[in-house]
Amino acid sequence: MKKYAFNEITIWQYIFLIFTSEIGIGVLPFPANATRYAGTDNWISVILGWVLITAASLIIIQAMKRYPNGTLLDLLKNYWGKWAGIAGAIVVALYFAYFSYVVFSRTVIYVKAWLLPQTPELMLVAVLIIPFWIIARSGVRVHGRFAEFVVLMCCWMPVIFIDVLREAEWLHLLPVLKEGWGPVLAATPEMVFTFLGFEMTFVLYPFLQKKDRAAIGVITANTLALLVYLLLDFTCLVFYSPDEITQYNEPVISLLKVVEFPFIERFEIVFLAFYLLLISLTWIPFTFCSVYSTSWMLGRPDHRPHLFVFLLLLAVSYFFYQPTLRDNDKMIAWMGNLGAGFAVVFPLLLWMLVAAADRYRRTSVH
Repeated sequence: MKKYAFNEITIWQYIFLIFTSEIGIGVLPFPANATRYAGTDNWISVILGWVLITAASLIIIQAMKRYPNGTLLDLLKNYWGKWAGIAGAIVVALYFAYFSYVVFSRTVIYVKAWLLPQTPELMLVAVLIIPFWIIARSGVRVHGRFAEFVVLMCCWMPVIFIDVLREAEWLHLLPVLKEGWGPVLAATPEMVFTFLGFEMTFVLYPFLQKKDRAAIGVITANTLALLVYLLLDFTCLVFYSPDEITQYNEPVISLLKVVEFPFIERFEIVFLAFYLLLISLTWIPFTFCSVYSTSWMLGRPDHRPHLFVFLLLLAVSYFFYQPTLRDNDKMIAWMGNLGAGFAVVFPLLLWMLVAAADRYRRTSVH
């Protein structure tokens, strides 16, 4: 009997959960950050980063196939015992809790800066946590349905950037590889952070109805994220000059100021309001992965008490410390380093260890 049969998700829900988590907080500052690393050739680094994280995603799938009806924590427990599972649960809980906190604090900063500049941050935290609790307290199936709803609600957003291309200067992209392959290759590891979110496969895999499509699903999700990032990157590169683009914290939002409609004066505000839905699909699944790990560790199938404690601690933390944009940028830098280790290096080591353990078991039996 499947352990997680009551909470199974379809392949499209699986794709959208991974896709939306990958295009969370990284979208708005991405073109400027990428240009700082590799200039106008940064799009090549993005593609190379996509190749790297897709390979890591497939390695995760291969590792999870060894124990298809369980999460990463169940796999660790099955192969190396209870304490390995507990150690894994602690690491996973802290990893996703940190990510959730960073994304949540960035969301508060965006809302404060662009939408409600006169509203106290504590009030913004309370307003954001209430709908967060309503969705996050449910299981993975509800998260998947919410992801489908958000993608349908926001599928028009990339089309808006076509209007901006009327003022494009395509010569900004030339010459290609003007500084050689050195900056492009040096920037590739930094692009891994852009796609972070695919590592949720460690937790989502056992909930997938048709696990034989898991590899296709994660490749599709990564490719959709790649197309979004390339669209935004090319649009900003041909709209701004190579030097101008690095002067903006969120060049995507600043670019939308030139978009005008007779019935909307400041379209970037409308865009950002919808974009908050996409951001929520980063920190809601991340938080679920964190509280799922703590509830699994304590043998409690209901994650809601742990979720309540997490949100309470999150709200209380804002009484003592309210991160600024610069503070959050430092957190994101740390997040990139942690993500590169957990999402790229760890899956390869896990796959090798599991394969070696299976080979040892077969050898010992014979």
